[in-house]
Amino acid sequence: MTQMEMEKLLIDLVLKIQKLSGREASPVDGETKPVLDVPGFDSLNGVWLTVELQDELKLELEFNNLLVDDDKALTIAEAAARLLACMPKKAP
Repeated sequence: MTQMEMEKLLIDLVLKIQKLSGREASPVDGETKPVLDVPGFDSLNGVWLTVELQDELKLELEFNNLLVDDDKALTIAEAAARLLACMPKKAP
């Protein structure tokens, strides 16, 4: 999976959580920090997103919130890079 594909997956999940939570969709791109920039999207939604990703990608992650690292809100691009670093490398 590429950086751009991972960013798209994260954006789609943020928008899905917004919709399921009954909140309005807002513009989300690679520079968006969902826990700061998306109305109503909080750290619990970040945990929800992380659990969804673990299930979808069949991963065990060492953290419970992909969108926050050491109390710092991450952009979609930063979160995608963080997730890609956790994925097993495929043999050439």
